[in-house]
Amino acid sequence: MRRAAGLMLIAGALVAPRAVGAQLAERVAETRNGVVRFGYDARPEVEICDQGIRMGDNHMRWRMNGSDYQATGCRYGYVEVEVQLRDGMVRDVEVVGEGEKDRSATDLGDIPPEEAVEYLLSLVYDGASRSAAEDVIFPAMLADVEENWRPLLEIGRDTSVHPEIRKNTLFWLGQAAADVATEGLTALAKDDEEAQEIRDAAIFALSQRPADESVPILMDLARTGEQAETRERALFWLAQSDDPRVIRFFEDILLRGMR
Repeated sequence: MRRAAGLMLIAGALVAPRAVGAQLAERVAETRNGVVRFGYDARPEVEICDQGIRMGDNHMRWRMNGSDYQATGCRYGYVEVEVQLRDGMVRDVEVVGEGEKDRSATDLGDIPPEEAVEYLLSLVYDGASRSAAEDVIFPAMLADVEENWRPLLEIGRDTSVHPEIRKNTLFWLGQAAADVATEGLTALAKDDEEAQEIRDAAIFALSQRPADESVPILMDLARTGEQAETRERALFWLAQSDDPRVIRFFEDILLRGMR
């Protein structure tokens, strides 16, 4: 029941609400032991290099200490993913650069991005180890699918999903959140029925947004959060900001505490 509900949620959140991922799942499952590779269109700002992945000005999973020097095999607009299976179970999911490909992999070629996302996110609910289920969020986020944040936010909200997967989902959602997704993260951060670790993950994701978005939200959480841990976590991430509003905010708190 949990898997069925999760897959219906994902399919409904994507632009084409069809079970398109099932066809890809069947093709991947033909390799019970080994590696399967497929590719799909990435968001225009995503650049895949042998040294890692960049999105806009941000290095994401970069292996050269943030340096662009000697970056090789770079390309825009296309992602390739390798899925490692053992005994029919997905054990690892990884975005690969041109120089990292497993030569023994079964190459399925180009896949529609909607199909790739639906398949990858289905692994959150069934067919993958927990660590692999955490790994699928990142490549799904890179896909060129309209309103791709919707299924990610639903996974972040789903209390039946393992907390580590939810936290990873919220982290990546925070790297690329639209305004509406930011509202969803704020709601999670304020939800007193959530575990504190999930609220903390939502607060961290919010802290990764541009200052114009994140600072007012974090200040509101620091003022009004019901849980002391929520207020403390919001204050912690505010302290990492060089936004001048933060200094004034801290000054106001300290002055009020002296009265």
